[in-house]
Amino acid sequence: MFLILCSSFVLLIAGVYLQTIPESKANDCPRFDYEYKLLERLLRIEFAQRESDATIEQLHQKLKHLQTDVIQREEIQHLKDNKANGFGSTYVRWGRTTCSGNGTELVYKGFAGGSQYTHTGSSADFLCLTEEPILGRSVAGADPSGYVYGAEYEIYAGSNPFSMVSIQDNMPCCVCKTSRTAILMIPGRKVCYPGWTTEYTGYLMSGYHGHPGATNYVCVDENAEPALGNSGSHDGHLLYVVQAVCGSLPCPPYAEGRLLTCVVCSK
Repeated sequence: MFLILCSSFVLLIAGVYLQTIPESKANDCPRFDYEYKLLERLLRIEFAQRESDATIEQLHQKLKHLQTDVIQREEIQHLKDNKANGFGSTYVRWGRTTCSGNGTELVYKGFAGGSQYTHTGSSADFLCLTEEPILGRSVAGADPSGYVYGAEYEIYAGSNPFSMVSIQDNMPCCVCKTSRTAILMIPGRKVCYPGWTTEYTGYLMSGYHGHPGATNYVCVDENAEPALGNSGSHDGHLLYVVQAVCGSLPCPPYAEGRLLTCVVCSK
């Protein structure tokens, strides 16, 4: 910068000088004229070089922006590919054979099942068994082994929150897939918290408190339906609606004897 200012000042003085001296004397200064033109050329080269450097810097910045844009596009495409290739999560919709359609797809449908309600050593897991099983070898009558039974709604007229099922109907189920990655069942609510998507709402169900067999709590769809086929009392895996009991559970916000609702949410 200092060189440019000094050179510009020299050119200015030289130009003024050349304009003020007589033509005859100016012609007597070929060396000064040569140096003036040389300095002018050097300044032009300096200016051109600086403009070239500025252009290169601008191109460098544009290249960095393009590289960032390419990386972002690749990440977006990667997410799209993951989504198309199964990226997401699954959940069981208890009591139904179809998914909500809220950006979901059906993986399979089948029958709800678990341990027999009097078996003390059995699993507490609640299963959604496919209606298209591929079975293993026959071991009928062999001991020891675990057992799995179909699930039955054990709901009586005074506490039945469902419109399409009655006591001893068998329970269906289906497994649904969503592109959203997080699944959460919230007991005691029928509405998801802000930022979450509702998959389905329903009522909390579990085994009877006086039976020895262990069970899990599950959220059964509020529009639960019976499974096709063998309804009737087979005393397999029995499910009852769940009510709140005040004490260690604070009331309010809970209330004695009120059925607990539930909602399955995704994000």
